[in-house]
Amino acid sequence: METIHIPIDAERIISTSSKGDQSKWRIGNKWVKQNARGYEGQAEVLASLVLECSSLDHSKYVVYQPCIIQLSDGEQFDGCCSLDFRGTKQEVTLERLFEANFSSTDTITSNKTLSTIEKFEQLMKQVEQYTGLVVNQQIAQLFAFDALILNEDRHTNNILFLYDPKEKTWELAPIFDNGLSLLSDEKDYAPGKPLTILKRRVKAKPLNSSFTKQLSLYEGPAFIDKEKLVTAIEQSQYDFGRAKDVLLSQLRDPALKHLFIEGSESID
Repeated sequence: METIHIPIDAERIISTSSKGDQSKWRIGNKWVKQNARGYEGQAEVLASLVLECSSLDHSKYVVYQPCIIQLSDGEQFDGCCSLDFRGTKQEVTLERLFEANFSSTDTITSNKTLSTIEKFEQLMKQVEQYTGLVVNQQIAQLFAFDALILNEDRHTNNILFLYDPKEKTWELAPIFDNGLSLLSDEKDYAPGKPLTILKRRVKAKPLNSSFTKQLSLYEGPAFIDKEKLVTAIEQSQYDFGRAKDVLLSQLRDPALKHLFIEGSESID
């Protein structure tokens, strides 16, 4: 496992999630993130392995690797790292996209008179108006992926767009920041308790607290090669800990069966 040394003058960036702050650094062309509430690094690495075993193009997701973070005083932490995917493009979260157009996603996502699909359709209509992008299927697929990994942190600042100021074009950023998934928050999901109980406590974002209702938005083709994924997990030399147990449990959930490519969905 790689050890990444954090220079004494490196700027610690505090990344805010729905559950608190997490320290991260940009070292060269890498982003380095420190575990804050449990095993976010293991969950992040395993989540990206799921996507590596999917039909998505490699440019559509960020690959995370485990690492040891060593501070300048010698203190060490577990974490993960990834390449910086932004290049010269400007990052604009879904929330900031709305704010830049004098609006807020909250008027849609918190509107109790709207169904989940109505919220989704209104959000996507606004995104198309602001950027020209039609990304309904990609965002619905993202929510389906979140249901598989039980990602509880897909708030509107974790859906990202990239703007090219030179070409004046927009694109949907690759899938990133999946650390608060697979019950990685050991403060809220204590080790030793039955997974069946803990999984029922996880709430989805941003349109509905129910993963099932957000999952229903995805009507596209199956995209996860379950057989390839299980083989990759078993052959990995990295210890995924409880994250592995949670994912294998999810792979057996019949509600998720339509996400698995034909011929691979029967593998346990």
